[in-house]
Amino acid sequence: MKKILYVVFVFMLYSCEKKPYDIKISDFRPELQTPLKKLAKEKELPFKDTTARSYIRDHSSKEELLQLLNSEHALLRVTAYRELVNRKEKDYFKILLGHLNDTTKVTWWYYEDAGGEFTVSDLLIRKAEEGNKLSKNEKRILVDSVLLKHSYLESSIWMIQDIEPQEKYYSIIKEKSQIKTNRCGEQLSACYALSKFKKKEDLQFLKSIFMKFQSPCEDWVFKAIENNPSEVYFPILEKYFSSVIKRRKQFSYDDLKYYCRAVAIYKNEKSLAILTELLKKTNYPDPWYFPHNQDNVFRAIHKYRAPVYENLYTKLRPKMSDFVIEYLDKPDFEERKNW
Repeated sequence: MKKILYVVFVFMLYSCEKKPYDIKISDFRPELQTPLKKLAKEKELPFKDTTARSYIRDHSSKEELLQLLNSEHALLRVTAYRELVNRKEKDYFKILLGHLNDTTKVTWWYYEDAGGEFTVSDLLIRKAEEGNKLSKNEKRILVDSVLLKHSYLESSIWMIQDIEPQEKYYSIIKEKSQIKTNRCGEQLSACYALSKFKKKEDLQFLKSIFMKFQSPCEDWVFKAIENNPSEVYFPILEKYFSSVIKRRKQFSYDDLKYYCRAVAIYKNEKSLAILTELLKKTNYPDPWYFPHNQDNVFRAIHKYRAPVYENLYTKLRPKMSDFVIEYLDKPDFEERKNW
């Protein structure tokens, strides 16, 4: 019965028209008006609390915070919702569902020296999801709402990277995979999400995108290939070795982490040939990260162990550090899923 009522509540939220944000600072008691005015003038959401934000945190009631959610000032709406979540108000998720159409842009400094523009809705979602507060059912409802009704939100990009392929999301993901932006990770992560459907009709399209090697976002390409190792994709791996690995200086110690896995999953003589070439220092413009590349080759053939790799595995195993061996079969923290 509770679940039925909750679904009805969600439906009512979706069917409501967009609320006007018309609450003025003058609508609040005098004691709150001064800090609210100061906060509204800041125009940006700072990394650390300001005096005005601290005052609102310590002296505002729940009713006042709910009223602030309809303020004409976007910063005040975000501040109010964050405080409701911090107070662990039980209905913060229901409140979020009613504010997914707030597309006003706010500048948020997520570090002291790094920030960007985000919609209010995206900032509310980030706050609700922070610290893994949402239950599995709440995440499911939120993903449905964002992807099916508010796919223009930036949060949709993060969601489609994590979720399992479901046909109801296919057209949305396919559309996003075709949109090139000034951030390569957006299109390529959408292509990765599309690859999880493993549809033959998408192979040539994905190959045409993957062949362009958009640095520094190539990991999405290799994750997609690892997820669906079609023979159509193998020429991408061969081209990457000859045109990128042999010519471009590595940026980081784990640059080849996903590339090695994408190659290793094929478990054939061609993949063995590439992995063997990766173990030659002469194939790198700068061999500074060569020891880490060895580690990544070994991790890859351990994950996708096969008879064709057995001699190489036996050769590399004694060279591996205790650290590599200890964490071979443990979950990769960087690959945890939020959605």
